[in-house]
Amino acid sequence: MLELTAGQEILGQYVIDRVVGVGGYGAVWKALDKQLNRNVALKRLLRTGAATDEHVLRATLEEAKKNALVVHPNVVQVYGIVQVEGEYLIVAEFVDGDSLHAHLRKLALSGSGVPLEQAVEWLIAILEGVAAAHGQRVCHRDLSPLNILLTSGAVPKILDFGIAKIIPGKGDGGGVTPTPPPQGGTGNREYMAPEQARGEPADFLSDLFMVGICGYLLLTGRHPFAHPSGLFTVPELLQDDKYQPPLPAPPATLALSDQRRFRAYAAIVMRLLSRERASRYQEAQEAIDAIESVIPSIDCPACGEPIPEHYRFCPHCASPLAPVSNVAPKAKAGSFQTDASAQELADTGYQLVTAKRWQEAIAAYLKALEVDPNYPKVYWNLGYVYNRIGNSTAAIEILTKGLSLPPGAQDYRAGMLFQRSIAFASLTRYDESLTDINASVQDNPASVRSLYFRARLYLLRGDLPSAADGARQVLRHVPDHSAALRMIDQIARGRGA
Repeated sequence: MLELTAGQEILGQYVIDRVVGVGGYGAVWKALDKQLNRNVALKRLLRTGAATDEHVLRATLEEAKKNALVVHPNVVQVYGIVQVEGEYLIVAEFVDGDSLHAHLRKLALSGSGVPLEQAVEWLIAILEGVAAAHGQRVCHRDLSPLNILLTSGAVPKILDFGIAKIIPGKGDGGGVTPTPPPQGGTGNREYMAPEQARGEPADFLSDLFMVGICGYLLLTGRHPFAHPSGLFTVPELLQDDKYQPPLPAPPATLALSDQRRFRAYAAIVMRLLSRERASRYQEAQEAIDAIESVIPSIDCPACGEPIPEHYRFCPHCASPLAPVSNVAPKAKAGSFQTDASAQELADTGYQLVTAKRWQEAIAAYLKALEVDPNYPKVYWNLGYVYNRIGNSTAAIEILTKGLSLPPGAQDYRAGMLFQRSIAFASLTRYDESLTDINASVQDNPASVRSLYFRARLYLLRGDLPSAADGARQVLRHVPDHSAALRMIDQIARGRGA
């Protein structure tokens, strides 16, 4: 049996540091990859219970394959799998930070909670990681604060796809679903969706319910199914169809406008926590869109309610927020005029984007490129849409074509570089992403969004001094930039919170 000890070198490449975790599915060691000069995590499955060599091998290989499918800044990356003394170890990204569970416990003991902006930022990040997994047909089935790590720069990363399964798409011919490893069940009993608690199979919507539990904890510091009396267990209440978690109330210390936003976020979390699958958001991206529609916002001049900036009428009192003549006509799929110019098609695409009709917008932009393949604005906009729906590979391809055009307006080039940088970062190709964002800043040095994204990119790479310097550059342009201020504060405290 393979024994790993501190200082041991294996395969002439990995030097063992220490064990960093032991759970129901395996042990995890921190090690140094000498060839690439980076820390990695080595995960082996435990030989306990009814597990046989065949079971361990199959489970390890299946987990590695499932993890490798998902490449995203908010998912712990799997680098490969190695064989040592007849056993297989998964080589993965090492995250130097606490779990979200541990962080929330520390806050609870100190009587504090996660600041609203931080809670929302983390919730979006978790949803984006889930969206990336679902885009590869990977269902996690065991999402909880225990399986979300916070890097030293406070970036959430989902880990442990040990009991994940592949859900075939409609066009996959009903392919084979990998068999879960024999060591485990279907997740943590206190973070299961109701259907899982009833013994039913988990699916993508079950993952979203578990994200809802995480979101509730982020907003309130409490588990939604922890009864205040302490007389009921969480699994009991998860299975009790009559029990509904209380709607989170905003802290009285929040400003009135922030209390309104808190209620909007709470409503989104409560929808994720719907007992019936059909009542939840049907995709992670749909929940992200709902969160992002809360801000940026403006107050209705008639009723004072916060409204997304792109709305033309108040949904609460129907007061017009802009002259009716300014409202763009709705575009219909397949309704593009045969003699429409590239500019007209690009404008149609923009209208569809504002309505979040992504596939129709893509069709309009592709038609525009048929009319004028040298129109840089369309490449820029199309790259944005591909990034928005999580198709990073398509975004890189179309933006690379746009950047190969003859030099044109500098802001178009800066915009395309910015979007391609986002796409590279989504695939954790950080060096290429940094090259692009630096070029974008060079073309447009006053772009606050580019400066801030560069700081975020340094944070993702673990380069905290550069991230802090980048945040300070943002503050030179916008002294009250809340995200940059928060980033500097997090780095200064050095505890990833």
